[in-house]
Amino acid sequence: MDASNSTIQIRIERASTAVPRLIFTAEFPSHEGFEAQLPTWRPGRYELGQFAQFVFRMEGQDLGGSWEALRKTDLHRWFVPAGIQTVRWEFYADIFNAGSTGIGDDIVYINPVNCILYHPDHQDWGYQLQLVDVPDSWKVATGLPMHNGLLIAENVQHLMDSPILAAQSLWHETYESNGVPFHIWAYGKNLPDAERFVKEHRAFTDAQIAHFGDFPAPHYHFIYVLPEREVRHGVEHEDTTVIAQGPSAKCQTEEGHMELIGIASHELYHAWNVKRIRPAEWTPYDFSQASPSRMGYVAEGVTTYMGDLFLFESGVVDLAGWCRLMEQLLDRHINNPGRLNLSVADSSYDTWLDGYSPGVPGRKGSIYVEGAVLAFLCDVRIMQLTGSASSLQTAMRLLWEQVGEPRIGLTESDYWSVLNEVAGAPDALEDLRRDFADGTEDSWDSLVAAMEWQGLALTKSSENGRWKSRIEPK
Repeated sequence: MDASNSTIQIRIERASTAVPRLIFTAEFPSHEGFEAQLPTWRPGRYELGQFAQFVFRMEGQDLGGSWEALRKTDLHRWFVPAGIQTVRWEFYADIFNAGSTGIGDDIVYINPVNCILYHPDHQDWGYQLQLVDVPDSWKVATGLPMHNGLLIAENVQHLMDSPILAAQSLWHETYESNGVPFHIWAYGKNLPDAERFVKEHRAFTDAQIAHFGDFPAPHYHFIYVLPEREVRHGVEHEDTTVIAQGPSAKCQTEEGHMELIGIASHELYHAWNVKRIRPAEWTPYDFSQASPSRMGYVAEGVTTYMGDLFLFESGVVDLAGWCRLMEQLLDRHINNPGRLNLSVADSSYDTWLDGYSPGVPGRKGSIYVEGAVLAFLCDVRIMQLTGSASSLQTAMRLLWEQVGEPRIGLTESDYWSVLNEVAGAPDALEDLRRDFADGTEDSWDSLVAAMEWQGLALTKSSENGRWKSRIEPK
């Protein structure tokens, strides 16, 4: 491959080793010494990923063709001496969640943000990737454009947000919404019911685009990895989502099918919220260090609530189905005393301390659960104050127009100002922010009242030492 003055050329191939590994060989367009950076975390997962733990070796090729080991300058950086342009490393590749990298005899799945180096001082450099040992007969699912057999990324931000799935056998269907092509790809021994799967994807896609007014990408790919392992996971990207569920037979059960659809609706909503309506701390992404933000409850909580709501709005689930989804959410809410100890804003910040593990019992809440509960309360408040003329989705569309489309980082004050504006008064939701975003008040009575306003009765009972919620039409 011919290296250009502004492009990093990378060859990727599977290693012939007992432990699954990928070999990356990169040609950097630099004659000066520099520090090669491996990302420390990935978007969609608000914790340090410590991806360098998966690197077996890192070496550079000198002018005489000899390879020498490169020394680290910190945990995720290696010094590349002047005169070395070619760097080679081996990476552990046997993890099959939605944000990982894994290989097999019939699959190569790469999330670049796990495993590909970049030059910190030249993040505008493009990339050209060659999948060396992937047969021409295999299908490749990715949002990256392909030219002459090479996958092309414009810069570091583009590459790190573009997963790649190549497999011997990939199920592929397409549909169109608002003039935008949508692709569904699936790898696995067992696959979902095709007709129903596509119909439901089209339904919630149409509904979400209708509410936002347009779609922010020229195309979109739903990539499903259905391995024979226990996994449930989804990750959003600019024009792609990867969703993993296993074992693959689960997708053919009603529970497993609806689980996939629920994750898909959630991840599609991220195309606006988080990928474009993005907290200032992540605009642009800094992959070299932790990037804590108090706005995880907006990023994930609003998306969790809206993802489920659009299943109802689009007719994928009926009212009873939406009630069951809310019950699952509220069961997690009322059984976690951590919500009464650390606010959802503080919990958002502290995901960077203990990640997604349960952590110390009773210390913090879930940004997905508590954020969704707060989103529901905000949605109902706005509808109450505007006679249902506006809603939380009205505010999200306004945020898309004011912040997301122009790529302006979102702040907490921006978010709450827009919600108050849509509700019709500068302090319309101030009590909700004080008590349930920044504070740790118990929201149960507010939830009961909000459900009642919507014509629903919310109750709870104790079963085997755990609280169980119930939502029914009045």
